[in-house]
Amino acid sequence: MMITEPATMLTDYLLSLASLFFFFRLRQSDRFRSETSVKLWAIGFLLSALAAAVGGTFHGFTLHFSANTSKALWNITVFLLGSCSAFMVAGTLAASIDRRSVKAKWLLTGLAISLVALILLASGLTPHKHFNHNDIYHSVQVFGLYFFYRGALLLRDRA
Repeated sequence: MMITEPATMLTDYLLSLASLFFFFRLRQSDRFRSETSVKLWAIGFLLSALAAAVGGTFHGFTLHFSANTSKALWNITVFLLGSCSAFMVAGTLAASIDRRSVKAKWLLTGLAISLVALILLASGLTPHKHFNHNDIYHSVQVFGLYFFYRGALLLRDRA
């Protein structure tokens, strides 16, 4: 079976595993039981894991699917990414965050890394024929997710 974009598939699956790891770590935290904001972030990480897994399948095996199936996989990926973002934003809005707090620094650093990753994605940079802008984006975004996770661990709901 030929894999269409092996590096993109693997980096998508890496992103999925990282997101799943952060989901489980948040679920195990004490704050998950008491803070809605942390629950919303955990759901966001779970949706991120699903989006990356479906996206990896799309990138890896699209030649083996019908046009309709490929289109459906991509639409599911985009829907899950949008949902992921919505839950992470909702989790942030549900929390009490002072701009100068440690949690704000973690979250803002995650946002900055994510923006750098998006710029690299949009650049179309392809340093190697088997490692393109998608792969760079996925690789950098893992770090952005780590910083988001660290910030989410510290969240407390608004009073």
